[in-house]
Amino acid sequence: MLSLGALFGLIALAAHLARDQLDALGRGFVERFGLAGMFVGTYLADAFSFPIPPQFYMLTAISSGGPQVAPMVAISAASLLAGCTGYYLANHIARLRIFAARLARTRPKMDRLFERYGYWAIAIGSLSPVPFSMLCYLSGLYRIPARYFFTMVLFRVPRLLIFYALIRMGWAQ
Repeated sequence: MLSLGALFGLIALAAHLARDQLDALGRGFVERFGLAGMFVGTYLADAFSFPIPPQFYMLTAISSGGPQVAPMVAISAASLLAGCTGYYLANHIARLRIFAARLARTRPKMDRLFERYGYWAIAIGSLSPVPFSMLCYLSGLYRIPARYFFTMVLFRVPRLLIFYALIRMGWAQ
């Protein structure tokens, strides 16, 4: 909750202090890169922990003053695809001998977590402040069953919508 409050506060402060500059940035980004730029940027952020998070692309969509549905669909789709990419890559990395032994030692803890909490473990992890890309990589490394992983991925969309709502409210302040 603190991180969500901080996000709202930062956006409200940025909107108050630099609205004209952020409006220009949003319009310029959307005009130059459009939905494809938002998609690629979000994909890189969530698949490879690129330093510009999806929230930046949400802010550019909001500050540009254009339609909001298409950017949110592009951002959400890119994030879901990126999560699957991270899971797939980490699953293959886990098979490398250098990682396999260490993962085998810690795997029983993960197995017990899912045996005890099942889908609740996914729900709590999905709503935690842990970055989405990290959750996807950990899921792949520990070879979390696909049914749990896809449940976690589906929780991503409501989380993105919450971020969008907070950014939009902060921008309106």
